[in-house]
Amino acid sequence: MNAKGSPTPPIPLDVGGRIRFGLEPRRPYTVRALSEHFVVCTRPRDFATTGDFVYTVIDWRNGIRGPINGQVADVSTDERCRDLLHDLEAGRWEISHHNRVQLDILDRGQS
Repeated sequence: MNAKGSPTPPIPLDVGGRIRFGLEPRRPYTVRALSEHFVVCTRPRDFATTGDFVYTVIDWRNGIRGPINGQVADVSTDERCRDLLHDLEAGRWEISHHNRVQLDILDRGQS
């Protein structure tokens, strides 16, 4: 999609909280790790075994979300999600240019 967003002021989120996006309104994600610039969110993969997740990363600075560029991310545990977050903050990874979408938050709630 190669979407371009615009900087978006972060909204208050808590680890363990739920968030829904406009492109997937019936599939809420759980906030797994967050920082000033990024939020790592996961949901169970459709028709998958326990522990198999789909993830998206919110990038507040660019107003986009999506998977990381060119790598398979392990988001199976909170620790792995925090590791991904640290790599994003350090500039080792970025949001995919091909698979990003504009930030489309519908609502948020508690777990």
